[in-house]
Amino acid sequence: MNLYYEDVPATNDETPKLPPLLTAKLINRGIDVEAKAISVAARGEAGVVCYSEVSDRLDMAITLAPEVKGLDAQQIQFIAMNAVGDAIGALAPPEVSVSFRFPGYILLNRGYAGNVKLTFSSSKNNENDIPDWMVVSINIRMDFDGDDHDLEYKLENTSLSEEGAGFISRTRLLESCSRHFLVWLHQWEEEGFQSIHDEWIKRVDENKKLRKNDGSEAEFIGLDEQGSGLIKSNDNVVSVSMFDVEKIFGQQKNF
Repeated sequence: MNLYYEDVPATNDETPKLPPLLTAKLINRGIDVEAKAISVAARGEAGVVCYSEVSDRLDMAITLAPEVKGLDAQQIQFIAMNAVGDAIGALAPPEVSVSFRFPGYILLNRGYAGNVKLTFSSSKNNENDIPDWMVVSINIRMDFDGDDHDLEYKLENTSLSEEGAGFISRTRLLESCSRHFLVWLHQWEEEGFQSIHDEWIKRVDENKKLRKNDGSEAEFIGLDEQGSGLIKSNDNVVSVSMFDVEKIFGQQKNF
């Protein structure tokens, strides 16, 4: 038995049905979806959901035109992660637990299964400026072939299929993520960051250890009121914004 909310699940060839504020744009296999979305956003086109035609993972990116400075716009990271959590929760069996690791990892039953990442306009890549555009990218493994990886990697990584939710199509997950993203975005615009923060923090994984670029360890403590990560390192707690995450912790792993 599956938990689809409709009698006939979508095929991956079906065009996603998105809310009126969003427009789907299919990106051919082999083309970088995030890069394509950035080019669309740089042209001033907001509300475009670029998505790959590949079916073994959900690879999507939403173009946005922020109206707040970068330090507040970074909160979109946690809006999108909440949306992914709700989308998977709506489609997958209840035994599939969704949790998060800072800055953007999505875990299923504590195994890495995807991530969420923000990209800001490079001309105003500053936390005190309003970005010209922003792209939020979402990647989730639908299926996972671990044959080419060692045992440790296979134990740390998973997919929807591996966790018993292989019946979910990429199309339905894309639709669900898009709808839940708009719901959380509206709530953020009406009520501010607090409710976003509260929901996100409930899903944070128990393992809060982070590996810095210099090889040392740090510990994730929480988020501050603007969405920067509070990181404990050498007995000091510092605030790390999304603008500084990559230079301190490196790029997020690919999915």
